[in-house]
Amino acid sequence: MKMIIVGGGETALTLTKLFEKEADITIIEKDEIIAKELTQKTNALIIHGDGTDISILKEAEIEKADALIVTTSDDTTNLMISQIGKSEKVRKVIPLVRKPKNAELFSKLGVNTFVSVAGSNASEIKNILRTYGDAKVIAQFGEGDVQIIQQVIAKKSKLIRQKVEIKNAVIATIYRSGKIIIPTPETILKEGDVLLVAVKTKDLHGVLDIIKGE
Repeated sequence: MKMIIVGGGETALTLTKLFEKEADITIIEKDEIIAKELTQKTNALIIHGDGTDISILKEAEIEKADALIVTTSDDTTNLMISQIGKSEKVRKVIPLVRKPKNAELFSKLGVNTFVSVAGSNASEIKNILRTYGDAKVIAQFGEGDVQIIQQVIAKKSKLIRQKVEIKNAVIATIYRSGKIIIPTPETILKEGDVLLVAVKTKDLHGVLDIIKGE
């Protein structure tokens, strides 16, 4: 997963520690002194610059990002950067909302996933990042290195009428027509099958794309 964090405060550092083993992380920080300090505190790529500047976001390769987390101290800035992220089609855009009264504005302007500073910022952001579209995360192992997910085989999936094989994943069980099936090498997959799949986190998006036919 490629993650861009705008704002180099404590939330950014905590998230970096939580995801450093499974994500390629870039932190954008406007303050030059803070940016230099961050290079001593984390192995993430640090870019000194203004996150509202599209050229800085391009330098961070926003077009490749799976997640954009915006943690500056200003709600207007957070909203502006979030809208840039959405226009660049980043899969998950998660800003902090510093003032609760601004939450409605974020929603009205199309930024529906956000975290209020009233909660535990890093923990809430972690939970959001651990969801994957309509896939249900059943369990995690290690330090989040392996996920057990539940996902339905979609109509467009190339798995339909194929044997029980997915690259970089293991299908543990299949739920079909009210019955649980323990797959064998001869089992053939069908549209609508609900799969319970074990997959490494780094391979998760690719595996979900296969199951959903995207």
